[in-house]
Amino acid sequence: MKRLRSKFILTFALLTLLPAVTVAWLAKNLLDKALAIGLHSQTAEGLNAALEAVQQLTQQERAALGRDLQQVAAALREENAAAAPSPDPAHCLALYDGHGNLARHWPAQATVQELPPRPTQPLPLDSLSEAGSDSLAIRLALALGEGSVLVGERQVPEALRRQTVAVLRAAQFFNIIDLERTHLQRSLIAVFLAVYAPVLLLSVGLGWYLATRITAPLQDLEEGARRIAQGDWQHRAPVRAGDEIGAMARAFNTMVEDLRRHQEQVIALEKMAAWREIARVLAHEIKNPLTPVQLLVQQMQDAYRGDDENYRATLRESSGIINEEIDKLRRLVREFSDFARLPELHPAPAQLNDLVMEVARLYTQRVLKLELDQSLPVMIFDWEAMRRVLLNLLENALQSSPQAEVTMQTRHAADEVEIIVADTGPGIPAENLPRIFEPYFSTKKSGMGLGLAIVKQIVTEHGGAVTVTSTVGRGTCFQLLLPCATPVPPSLPN
Repeated sequence: MKRLRSKFILTFALLTLLPAVTVAWLAKNLLDKALAIGLHSQTAEGLNAALEAVQQLTQQERAALGRDLQQVAAALREENAAAAPSPDPAHCLALYDGHGNLARHWPAQATVQELPPRPTQPLPLDSLSEAGSDSLAIRLALALGEGSVLVGERQVPEALRRQTVAVLRAAQFFNIIDLERTHLQRSLIAVFLAVYAPVLLLSVGLGWYLATRITAPLQDLEEGARRIAQGDWQHRAPVRAGDEIGAMARAFNTMVEDLRRHQEQVIALEKMAAWREIARVLAHEIKNPLTPVQLLVQQMQDAYRGDDENYRATLRESSGIINEEIDKLRRLVREFSDFARLPELHPAPAQLNDLVMEVARLYTQRVLKLELDQSLPVMIFDWEAMRRVLLNLLENALQSSPQAEVTMQTRHAADEVEIIVADTGPGIPAENLPRIFEPYFSTKKSGMGLGLAIVKQIVTEHGGAVTVTSTVGRGTCFQLLLPCATPVPPSLPN
C-alpha cells in the first residue's frame, strides 16, 4: 500500500507541477522576448541618435544666441550701439553696467520681468559663459570692460522642449530596463515559487489524504483476506465511512459471513455424512447376528428334556432377558438405519404455519402455546423433513419436564423466517451446549442422541441455521433460521 500511496502523491504533484512549469516557461520566454525587443541594439542606436539630434538643435539655438551677443558686444565696444544689428526677435538681451544697473535691453518693448537677470558669479572677460540655462531657456553672458555684462536669453521652443523630454524619458527607461534585466528574471522566478510552492504543498497534502482514505480500507481488506485465509472467520473489516469505500467494506464483511456459514454447513454435512456411514456400518454389524442369537436361545430352551424345574425356570428367565436385550438392540439398529438413510430432500412450495399447526395437533394431551406470524411468505422446503425437525424438538421439550410449558413461534424478518421452540424445563448445563448437536451425545438415559443431529442436518440442507440458548432452571430455546428464497443445497450421498 505504501507504493500505491506514493503513486497517488506523485500523480498529484505532477498534475500541479506540469502546468506550473509550462506557465513559468512561457512567462520567462515572453519576458526574454520582450526584453530582447525593448533592449535591441537598434533601439539603443535610435535613442542615441534622437539624443544627438536634440543636442544639435539645442546647440544651434545656443550658437544663434551667442552670435547675437557677439555682434551686439562688438558694436558696444566701438561705441556705436545704434549701428548694431537688431537681435533675433526670439532673443532677449540686457546690458548691465558696472554697478549692476540695467543700461539697455533688446527688444525695446520687453519688460524688466522678461529680461534675463545679471549673473552673480564673476565671468571671464570677452568669453561666452553659461548664465543659468534650463529646460525652458538658454542663457548666455558676455563680460565687457569696466564691470558691464551683456546677458542674452533664448526661449526653448515648445516642440523642442517636448521632444527633449520624451527622448530623455525614453533613454532613462531604456537604461533602467537594461540594468534591471537580471532582477526581473529573478523576480519572475521568486513570484513563481511564492505562488506555486503553497499550491504544490496543498496538492501533495491532498494526494496524501486521498491516498490514505483509499488505501487504508484496501489495507483493511488485505489484512482481512489474510486473516480469513488463516482461518480467522470471526474477523471483520472496519467500516470507516458511509460512502462507496464503506459499502465495499460492508460487502466484504457480508461475503465473509456468507462464506463462514457456507463453510459451517459444508463441515456439518461432511461430519453428518461420516456419522451416517458409521451408523450404517454399526447397524449392519449389529443386525446380522441378532436373529441367529435369538434362534439359538429358543433352540436351547426347546431342546431341554430334563426334569429339573429350577434349571428350566432359569433357562426361561435367561431366554426372556436375552430376547428383551435383542429387542433393544433391534430398536438401536432401527435408529442407526433411520439416521444412515435420511431421505433426499424434495422441496416444494408450502406454508410453514400450516406445518406447525399440523404438528401441534399431534400433542393434544399437552398444552402447546402457538404464536404464529401471519405475514409468513410461502416458502420452498421439504414438508416431511421439516415435520421431523419439529417433532424432534417438541419431543425434547416435552420430555424435559412434565410440568414444562412449550411455545412454538414463527416470525418473518427481512429475507429469513424464524421458528422458535421454547420450553420452561430444567435447562441444559452450559458445558453441554457446544456438543448438543453432535451425534450420539445425549444427557438422557434413553435414546442414542441422534435427534438433534438430524435436526441440524435437515436445517443445514435447507440452507438455514439452528442455534440453542439455555439457562439451568429456566428452560431452553431452539431457534431455526430459514432463508425465504435461497435454493436448497443437494444432500450428501447416503
